[in-house]
Amino acid sequence: MNLNNLTKRFILTEGQAPTINSWLQGLTDNIKSLRPSTVTDSRRVEVIKHQITELRRCSRRMQEEINGLKEQVLLLQENKSDEKKEINS
Repeated sequence: MNLNNLTKRFILTEGQAPTINSWLQGLTDNIKSLRPSTVTDSRRVEVIKHQITELRRCSRRMQEEINGLKEQVLLLQENKSDEKKEINS
């Protein structure tokens, strides 16, 4: 492994925040460790579990949409560069 590449990768990723999936996993783990003492608390925990599941679904859909949009941008950039080549020729 090249030390320069390793250093560069470390510097570029140093300040990155965890992904939404990491946050959701942490929340899920914390919720699973709870031991509610009342029926009301048990219901609250169940609601939170359901909300986390819905957040995962929404996150997955958003990520799919983001990936689709990235592909469209790349396609548009390729078309734009092809048009510039044709104009310059």
